[in-house]
Formats: sequence, structure tokens, C-alpha cells
Amino acid sequence: MKSRYLLFFLPLIVAKYTSAATVQLFHSPEESVNSQFYLPPPPGNDDPAFRYDKEAYFKGYAIKGSPRWKQAAEDADVSVENIARIFSPVVGAKINPKDTPETWNMLQNLLKMGGYYATASAKKYYMRTRPFVLFNHSTCRPEDENTLRKDGSYPSGHTAYGTLLALVLSQARPERAQELARRGWEFGQSRVICGAHWQSDVDAGRYVGAVEFARLQTIPAFQKSLAKVREELNDKNNLLSKEDHPKLNY
Repeated sequence: MKSRYLLFFLPLIVAKYTSAATVQLFHSPEESVNSQFYLPPPPGNDDPAFRYDKEAYFKGYAIKGSPRWKQAAEDADVSVENIARIFSPVVGAKINPKDTPETWNMLQNLLKMGGYYATASAKKYYMRTRPFVLFNHSTCRPEDENTLRKDGSYPSGHTAYGTLLALVLSQARPERAQELARRGWEFGQSRVICGAHWQSDVDAGRYVGAVEFARLQTIPAFQKSLAKVREELNDKNNLLSKEDHPKLNY
């Protein structure tokens, strides 16, 4: 009897969670602004900017094992669960699939838009070697290294995503704009500290994130989603207090 009951309801359960996990993307990869077109080439080996890249890299490498290094390792994980954990106390509201489902979907959507689509053309064209590969070092997140070796370093997708996310969340919670701007900046800088990117990759990633932010403003589906995100994050039942979250930085 139990097995027949389970077989009857299993498709409904699967359908429910499959539907919840499906995120309607705001635009296709082809509709992104072409980053290869508007970004300058990354610094060459003889460029003074590359000397700065190396200095920034070794400055980050020197603090290996420090709390800031560990933060960089945490920032490297772009799973929706981890991003929600990082940005929830910064935005001052709950971010989870139950209480803020539209915000939960927005986090995943922006990862695709900023972290992948917006950076793809320049990454593929330049295929810049990453610093940890050049110096034969390990990063703050060794489990990602095999994938990173095959992915161009310029511009930084993590940085584009972090910048884009901070800007969008600031639209929803403008009173938290300065905290979000600071955390978005740190999120990008973590890539240099981690050893996964050069400073010029991160600088370019910040601009890509800003360009994608402007692109999204023209898309009705994004505006509709943003209105729901704004409603969720300002619902008094979803706002955090110091008692709710010790890391809330008010």
C-alpha cells in the first residue's frame, strides 16, 4: 500500500522541485554585450600593468592561510546556497527558496548573465593564463583548478557576478547600498588573493558586471523579477536583526 502511495505521488514531488529549480533566464548568451569588442586586451608580459598584476598576486599569496585568504576561499564557491549565506547579512534580509523564492532565482540568473554569458567572448578570445598556472602555485580552492586551467583568466567571471549582484541587490535595498558595494568589491578582490586571477582580470570583470547591469535594465522580464525581489527583501517578516544574524553589519 505504501509503495503504491509513493509511486502515485513521486511524479508530483519531482515535478514540484524540478519546477522550483528551473530559472527562466533573462536573455540568451548571444544577447549579451560582446565583452571582446569593448574590453582592451589584457596586459602583455612587457607592459608595466603586468608588473602591477604580479605585485598584486604576490601580495595576496603572502597572506595565504590568513582570515582574508579563507574569506577568498569561501567567496570562490558560487553555489546559490553559499552566495545566499554571504549576501544575506549584507542585504539585511533572509535569502532562501522558501521565504524569498524570487531572490533565490535571481541569484542563479545573475550568475549565468554576469559570471558566464557576459564574460564568455573575451575569455574565449584571449584565453589568458591564470597566475597560479604561471607560477605553479595552488589556489585557495584547489578543487577548482582543473576547470580553471581550461578557462581564460581575462576577465574575471566571479568578479563580474559579484559586481552585478551587489548592484542589483542595491536596487532592491538601496539603504544597504554602501554595504553591498563594499562586499561586492571584496568578492572580486578575493580572486586575486585566491590566486585564480590577475588584478587586471578583476578590474575588467568589474566593468563587465556594470555593463551587464545596464543591459538588464532594458529587459522587461528582469524588471518584473526585480519588483518581486524588492518586495521579498523588504517584507518585515524577512528582515534580519542582530539577534537573527550575528554577522549583520548594521
